[in-house]
Amino acid sequence: MWFARLGHDVEVVTEGRGCYRVGKVAFLDNTGKDKFRRKPDIVQIIGPTPFFSEQCVKFAKKEGLRVVYHVSAFPGLSSYYHNPIGSIIDAAYKRLNLYRNVSNCDLVVSNTHDFAESSLSFYDGPIEIIPNGIDVDEFNGHPQQHKTNGNRILFVGQLRRYKGLPFLIQAVKQLREQGKDLTLDIVGGGPDKQRIETLIARAGLQSSIFLHGELSDEELSLVYDKSTVLVLPSVQAESFGIVLLEAASHGLPVIATDLPGVREVVEFLGGTIVPTKNSDALAKAVERALDYSLAYQGTTFPRDAFSWKNIAMRYLDSYSKILGIPTNKEPSAIEDLAEAEALEVAT
Repeated sequence: MWFARLGHDVEVVTEGRGCYRVGKVAFLDNTGKDKFRRKPDIVQIIGPTPFFSEQCVKFAKKEGLRVVYHVSAFPGLSSYYHNPIGSIIDAAYKRLNLYRNVSNCDLVVSNTHDFAESSLSFYDGPIEIIPNGIDVDEFNGHPQQHKTNGNRILFVGQLRRYKGLPFLIQAVKQLREQGKDLTLDIVGGGPDKQRIETLIARAGLQSSIFLHGELSDEELSLVYDKSTVLVLPSVQAESFGIVLLEAASHGLPVIATDLPGVREVVEFLGGTIVPTKNSDALAKAVERALDYSLAYQGTTFPRDAFSWKNIAMRYLDSYSKILGIPTNKEPSAIEDLAEAEALEVAT
């Protein structure tokens, strides 16, 4: 959106717009290939999405195009099917397909330094660190005062095994058994929903943990406003954790597990880091956060650092380097770049 606002022509290839799926595997179709044949100046890939992302790299390079690959976390089959076979297939896909194609790109983008260090050792080309952003107008963009809606813990994200929800559910159970009056709101949908519902029922927490499914931006904003603390208990495969920014923009303290990507964001936001797969540590961190919230008045959210406009200009600066267009560090110079068509490949 901001690329277009800044005067650039953008076309998007994504599911239903140049891409189709067979089961859980995505493929580039002829409509998508035609967009590459129009010779955009830059192809921006957001992935990985097997085998769509790799097809886009191959087809773009065949057309002689410059390719920027934003490497996000890869949940893979193991997040759907919790068995050794899924992990073996995921590892083979990365080694034999993903890594080879990413290595052919002109630039790789990572959201954080520590995710790049932990996940991009296979790539010896140029890397830019550009964080995700949020719409600072859509979300509040300023701290909220102490909320009076009780002790409401919030999780926002896909219901997949790598999100670590069983450990958060166990932490809630421990705190309630200690006499803490609290609730957990789970926002999001995904393949692990039935298992999460079963875990909640077995723990006898149906009146304390609520699954809301996927919500609109307006509905989600209201949920943030009613919450006391956000917890992201992931056990693997996080590259950033944009919900951490959304929560912080609403003045919520944030708790997340010690993983590359989210760790860097939480530390920047002044949140709490806990070990992975540790419900005891989660329970203690939540308890401290709830006690702290009684006097919490919020801090100023760094709007400029994470506004999509500034993120877009950082991407444009990276594109200009690849295209050999002189730039400097001033935003005005970025906005004055020669108009270039960009093809964005989304997942």
